Amino acid sequence: MLDRPCREPKLMRTLPAPMRRLLWLLGVLYACYLIGGNIFLNSPLAPAEVNRKPEIFQAQWAWAWTLWPGQIHAHDLRLHGHARQLLWSAQGDVASGRIMLWPLLRRELRFGPVRTTAVSLDIQPTSIDLKPPPWRSDAWRITVDRISTVSLRQVRLGDLVADGGGEAELGFTHQLRGGSTAIFPSRVLMPKVRLRYRQLELLHDARLDVHFAFDPFIHEQLPGWQKLERAKIHAVVEGATPSIALGADKAGALAVRLSPLDGHLSADFLLDHGTLAPGGHLQWNAPVAITDADGTQQQRRGQLDLAVQADAVMIDARIPPPTGAGSAMAANQLEAHLQFASRQLLPRPSSGEVLRLLSGTVEGRWHFASLNWLAPLTMSKPWLQLDGAGDIVGALQIDAGRLAPGTHVDVPQVALVANILDNVFAGSAQAQARVVAGAGGTRLLADLAMERFTLAPRAAAGQAYLRGHALQVNLQSSDDLARFRQAFTARLHFADADIPDLRAYNRYLPGKSLYFLQGAGRMSTDFSIDGKGDVSAGHMQMSSAAARLALGVSRLAGKLTMDTRIDRARRAGHAFDLENFTLDLDGVRMEGSHAPPWWAKITLQHGRLDWDRPMRVRGSATLVMKDVSLLLSLFADRSAFPKWIANVINDGRATAHAEVEAQRGDFILDHLVASNRRIDLFAHLHVSEGKPSGDLYARWGVLGLGVALADGKRHFHLLHAQRWYQAQPDLIPAEATSTR
Repeated sequence: MLDRPCREPKLMRTLPAPMRRLLWLLGVLYACYLIGGNIFLNSPLAPAEVNRKPEIFQAQWAWAWTLWPGQIHAHDLRLHGHARQLLWSAQGDVASGRIMLWPLLRRELRFGPVRTTAVSLDIQPTSIDLKPPPWRSDAWRITVDRISTVSLRQVRLGDLVADGGGEAELGFTHQLRGGSTAIFPSRVLMPKVRLRYRQLELLHDARLDVHFAFDPFIHEQLPGWQKLERAKIHAVVEGATPSIALGADKAGALAVRLSPLDGHLSADFLLDHGTLAPGGHLQWNAPVAITDADGTQQQRRGQLDLAVQADAVMIDARIPPPTGAGSAMAANQLEAHLQFASRQLLPRPSSGEVLRLLSGTVEGRWHFASLNWLAPLTMSKPWLQLDGAGDIVGALQIDAGRLAPGTHVDVPQVALVANILDNVFAGSAQAQARVVAGAGGTRLLADLAMERFTLAPRAAAGQAYLRGHALQVNLQSSDDLARFRQAFTARLHFADADIPDLRAYNRYLPGKSLYFLQGAGRMSTDFSIDGKGDVSAGHMQMSSAAARLALGVSRLAGKLTMDTRIDRARRAGHAFDLENFTLDLDGVRMEGSHAPPWWAKITLQHGRLDWDRPMRVRGSATLVMKDVSLLLSLFADRSAFPKWIANVINDGRATAHAEVEAQRGDFILDHLVASNRRIDLFAHLHVSEGKPSGDLYARWGVLGLGVALADGKRHFHLLHAQRWYQAQPDLIPAEATSTR
């Protein structure tokens, strides 16, 4: 019996011989596929074939098997990919599906229904934009009719994470080389989800049900969020939310934490190709735990309602005051009723268009641990900062994006810091803002008042060199919220502030060539500031009853008064034109000299001031002086001059004209021409790092004298003195003064 051949099945024996041979051939081929296909899937050959472009797509699996062509079961499957500016990954315990063979003939990789278990999905943005190769009409298309799972574990979109069991269905088609993409009607249902953003839990024990589909789109035409213009998304969310705990501690530090009490969120929205459908709504209410500045803790319930109507979206928010007497004046309460006059979210309108669709009222009184956020919100360049903790009491009336009369905001007390020309004004202030209607239209007016203030360099804010009272900052802006930040202008002014030590201003003077040695003084200032936070015009006055200053090697003492107006010039940096600059010197004595007191009034025409350090001043000066004695003393002691010079020095008031320049370590008086009834004086004077040099020519009738000063030595020219002086070079070129 063992030698008898194996007989064919009875059915096979009844078939014709050609049919029997065909069936045997198919059986052999199937056996070969079964063996070869499963060996291929579980060898290194399959991953190498699939992962030909690992920077675009990678697939890994523990083991896989197949029973017939196109059908695959993979275990512990992990997929990774890079699509434009998104990195994505997906993993599941088991995935089974079928590759349809006939679509391959038309260059389409099409998957039939794919079933997965224990699925996690992660999508993260990246700064690397992986652009596809140039598009071709015959590019391959990838189509997945449906991927489904009944054991969805986690979905992560950037920092937003949804954890919890659920189910999902997704289908899509995409043409390679930058072709079109479409998402078939899909769904994600997570009946008990926990939603968190980074470490902050947003929802727990929540139901999340999202249906979505995307019409065909091309990434280049609709980048980023603009793809939602082709989408229809219906989202239903309901669950518990943590309550909010916020306020300020006794030190004014921000205190934010989660309260153990739970709130509730219910939302149902339909976004249809960028437009919210009527009937959508959101309702949120939760306990709000508040810690006031004095440490008092309160528990109140906040509420937010959002309703999509036929022609608008209504927004209502409320945190009620505490119960009891005087609750209307209690801190930390808010009530807002707003209307957004459009249901269209995409294409996304500009910020100005968004604001013009907004109307309603906001009223509240709140204590903030820090008010630093307020200035950047209201100014394009926040040169004015509200520093530290403070209360805001206010009511906003908004009509189609414009602030209406009745709007007011008060800050009873706050630390104010103003950065002007690399200096910092600081002090405790009160602020009041109102919207008023006048002949010029409706404007926002704000007044800030400092009872006491200091002024210090920005680089050394603790080294105050000016102290004063009653500093006022008056601001105004447009009532149009779209232009609000750019339209801010201001006026900052104070009077008779105390300068304890004039030497603090040496940082602006030309080094050792001209600087204060001693003295105190007073200052008054009135600045106009534009919307960029730059000084556009100003008026400054400074005086000192007893100032000591150095000019080169000379030491002067006396009374000085400075008064000037500035207008911003069309030059880079903090460049200004000086108007009506005057400097009065009175009772001036030169140390070591027994000459009677001297006086002078200096006026600068066509003046230019570059405030950026090092400061630079240039202009044409007119000097009216008691006499020319002080000018001569800069070149030599009176006893060094011939006797005829000494006889005419004190002979009456003199008038002089000169070009003046002060910068870095240099002080220059050039093209100086001075005269009185008896003497004419011509000079070039350059003081560099405290060392004077220059040329002088004095003339009395037919008598003349030249003096060359260099390296502390004087050389007198008695013969041909005028010719010698005229041969000396200018210190400030003539073209520099003519083009100023």
